[in-house]
Amino acid sequence: MFQTRSLSAALLGTLALVTAALPAATAQTVKGQSITVNPKSPATVTGVTLINADTNQPVPGFDPVQPGATLDLARLPARLNMRANVSGAVGSVWFGLDGNGNYRLQGGAPHSLCNDNGGDYEPCPAAVFAPGAHSLLVTPFTAANGAGTAGLAASLTYTVIRSAAAQPAPAVAVTSFTLINADTNQPVPGFDPVRPGVRLRLSALPPRLNMRANVGNGVRSVRFTEKGVKDYVENEAPFALCGDSKGSSGKKGDYLPCNASRFAPGTHRLTATPFSKMFADGTAGQALTLDFVVER
Repeated sequence: MFQTRSLSAALLGTLALVTAALPAATAQTVKGQSITVNPKSPATVTGVTLINADTNQPVPGFDPVQPGATLDLARLPARLNMRANVSGAVGSVWFGLDGNGNYRLQGGAPHSLCNDNGGDYEPCPAAVFAPGAHSLLVTPFTAANGAGTAGLAASLTYTVIRSAAAQPAPAVAVTSFTLINADTNQPVPGFDPVRPGVRLRLSALPPRLNMRANVGNGVRSVRFTEKGVKDYVENEAPFALCGDSKGSSGKKGDYLPCNASRFAPGTHRLTATPFSKMFADGTAGQALTLDFVVER
């Protein structure tokens, strides 16, 4: 998902950052800086997550941020940050942003682009998410303050836009779908929401899956329809395609796994229609249809 850079054994040792690793302006910023690189280092940046700085939670659909992603400010929280996801012995992280190769050094976890206080994220300056193209390079180090050995970095390009303000959705409406891991009852990373036309590769997903219809206010039931599969009506939130039960807390949300037909290899078209009363009664609201492809 991210372009990680590693160096061959012949390049072990101390070397200067080269222009191939960063944009020209960035390379000039860090000219003369030397780092010790070990391609076998356990310090690795595995990706970058977009964070809602008001809730301190990942923004759905951007955990992680995909290379070349488009961030539409009109559809995102007002206050944003980014977090570097790491593995191994990471003592600190250097962020390079656009023309500044030394944009920020972050010590302890979480490794935030624009600072945090023990996981309470601060919003980034406007320039970080200014409309236009951006490039981010995140390099991990095994020691604090950018010392020790540099591990495997990750680079990310993203484009920021601001579309015309979207019209508010009708109250009785299905707004999106989320793929659920039925073993953890949590959204599957990268599929919250599920994008139209997405390809679901079963070999890369949890073995037990469900799908949740996300709705607006005033929805009391949702009818799921798919050609060749019996309709299913869910009468209480969360509105799960294959049902859910009450967990140990006594609240619904313990998702049941779908049977094989729901995620059989091939092309699928799923429609969820919301209703203002239980048992698909009352006023039918704005339905949502999702086309997706399942592969082994």
